[in-house]
Amino acid sequence: MKKLILLCILGIFLSFDLSAQIDTTNDYIDLSLEQLMNVEVVTASKKGEKISDAPATVRVITEEQIKLFGWKDLKDVFRAIPGTDVSYCVQGEIRTLVTMRGVLGNQKLLILQDGQMQNPITGERFIFGNNIPLNIYKRIEIVYGPSSALYGADAYAGVINLITKDGGDINGLEINTGYASTNSYIADMTFGQKVSENTDFILGGRIYYGQDYKLHEDYTDPLDYGNVGNYSGLLGKEDKTYPIKNWNLFTKVKYKKLTLGGDWQHEYESQVLSTIPANYAYTSKDIWSQDIRHIYAKYDIVSNEKIDLSATLTVGDYTVNPTTNFTIVNGNSTDAQQQFKYAYSSYIQGLIQNSWTISEKLSFIVGISYADVKSFPKTQNLINGPYSPGGDLEDDLSAFVDDNGNVFGKIGLTDSIFGERNYTNFGSFLQTQYKIFKSLSVTLGARYDYNTIYGSTVNPRAGLVFTPIKSLSVKGLYGTAYIQPSNYYRWENWANPFAMHIPNENIKPEKIQTMELSGSYFINDYISLSVSVFRNEMTDVIRPVPAAAQAGDYPYYNPYRELIGESSNTGFVEINANLGSMYSQGSEIEFNAQYGAFRVNLAYSYVAGKDNDDNSDLPKVSQNKLNANLSYNGKRFYGSVSVRYFSDIQPSPTNSLYGTGMAQAGGKIPGAVILYANAGFNITKSLSISISGENLANTKHYGAAPYAESIWIQPRAPQPLLVVFGGIHYKF
Repeated sequence: MKKLILLCILGIFLSFDLSAQIDTTNDYIDLSLEQLMNVEVVTASKKGEKISDAPATVRVITEEQIKLFGWKDLKDVFRAIPGTDVSYCVQGEIRTLVTMRGVLGNQKLLILQDGQMQNPITGERFIFGNNIPLNIYKRIEIVYGPSSALYGADAYAGVINLITKDGGDINGLEINTGYASTNSYIADMTFGQKVSENTDFILGGRIYYGQDYKLHEDYTDPLDYGNVGNYSGLLGKEDKTYPIKNWNLFTKVKYKKLTLGGDWQHEYESQVLSTIPANYAYTSKDIWSQDIRHIYAKYDIVSNEKIDLSATLTVGDYTVNPTTNFTIVNGNSTDAQQQFKYAYSSYIQGLIQNSWTISEKLSFIVGISYADVKSFPKTQNLINGPYSPGGDLEDDLSAFVDDNGNVFGKIGLTDSIFGERNYTNFGSFLQTQYKIFKSLSVTLGARYDYNTIYGSTVNPRAGLVFTPIKSLSVKGLYGTAYIQPSNYYRWENWANPFAMHIPNENIKPEKIQTMELSGSYFINDYISLSVSVFRNEMTDVIRPVPAAAQAGDYPYYNPYRELIGESSNTGFVEINANLGSMYSQGSEIEFNAQYGAFRVNLAYSYVAGKDNDDNSDLPKVSQNKLNANLSYNGKRFYGSVSVRYFSDIQPSPTNSLYGTGMAQAGGKIPGAVILYANAGFNITKSLSISISGENLANTKHYGAAPYAESIWIQPRAPQPLLVVFGGIHYKF
């Protein structure tokens, strides 16, 4: 392991972003150095440009790379991205916890598909589960760092743009099917055709049906899932499998200047996994189910070498389905009570954007957007059965009204009927790129947003790109971003006999500023070295904190305390708030080499920082991470072996095991070395088979747990052991 790290450190004065260029085409082995430097990306500036000229650190994942490493969903890609901490199989509305460059939160990564936002517009955490199939994508562009100067709210830690295939990329029918050792079946079908010079269409769908890894069967320590084995009575008779019933639909039609597209993501997966089983039941009934849907129309009004003017209209919605539930275990683990959730939002958004190339030296991109949003935030935990969406969208919280008429006992909150919290958002942006010299360009831009709930925000960006020779690119970057204080945070509320979370409508936007220096160097056509150094400064951080004492020690009110025989009507009370600041800093170093059909990739990353509120180390982060990958792509056989190493993980100070004054106070979640492999064989040009294994060494290990790692969340998230997948691919 030390030798691998030393090899990576050889590239300490070079950069991260161009290392991915080797992978930006299906025929990368045959590309020359000049072609590699000229690979085009669109996400960094909302227009096509050379990756070496893009004012951002950009990584490109290709269709070929997805095949070589056996990745099936977007969550699988995160384990191979330098600078990223990832925990799999965590609580339902997250599924995979992603921390990029020390910036925690799935809602802080903006997910696009062909430039169209996939995140719920109201700011919910994005779920990375078995719900984002990769079979329809010809490449994935990953932009590191804040991008609100172009994309507005929530483009905070980075932007991931999923670029779909065109019908002409398939010209027929592709079918993939397979079986995972967790007892799951996966099947997808994609039909595409380029009908004429002016007409192209693609239609696809996937089904993922079965079960997730049964963590409680291997992690039987009382600190993990030991309590599941202690269930008795009615609870002990419940099925302990973790169901997956997901499906996806996708379509895109191009006719001359018009593009019509749509997608539907239906997710139905286990709600449990990283919750504490003594408090929340581990049964097949406990699921998180949601639907995300989008339809858009884009029209290229003018498109030539000088001007690219387009208009886009998008309609979308997001639903937390009424079947979503948590099950609260009673005190003796013999039975439990299901508590349901529901939420809904929809929007219509328009965007007019113009890219104007004045000369070889000067270009502009300008745009305006307007969104009208209907938002019904997540309900309380409903104890009388699932929510009925018909009629007015309202949540009756009268059971939480104390004797003085205050909801949750919060002074001044007297309206017990929570309804829609609708809003509109106007945005405008301008960016200019100017080549001072042939080898030096500058990018300046800013975006203004006005939201009818939280007011105005302005986010600038700047970048310098220096390419003194064709094999070297050096970038100096500055960017800002913000997280909207969304209805999800403002009105989040839930309660159980042990704890209660109450709303806070006075949250401000959370902000980040990032500075970065990177450089990339190709020693020759087959070897590249790179490094990136960065620092993130985060202020007005939105996070759950203990609710402050009220005037006169007026008590909060939690009626569920009575269920466990507590005379107190309060218990632990939590609230979302802007609290303090934090920073993260570090570097990523990468080495790539290829020889014939073989490819070697070594990437080392270091991330550290401080939470200035309590002077603790940055939580949820492993300071040292190493990815080592070897792949082979022959005419008939292809395969890869990957090793992922991460050092000990810093938990939150509130952690119920490692936190201040706890059982292992000052300790860390142990790091691990995890092995992955994938192999495939092309039987004919149309038929191939593959087999892959995750955690081949069957290593027990843990990831960071979500949220505050206390009260109802495990102090550490047990990770799956060996999972094997076998698949068949056929193209007609």
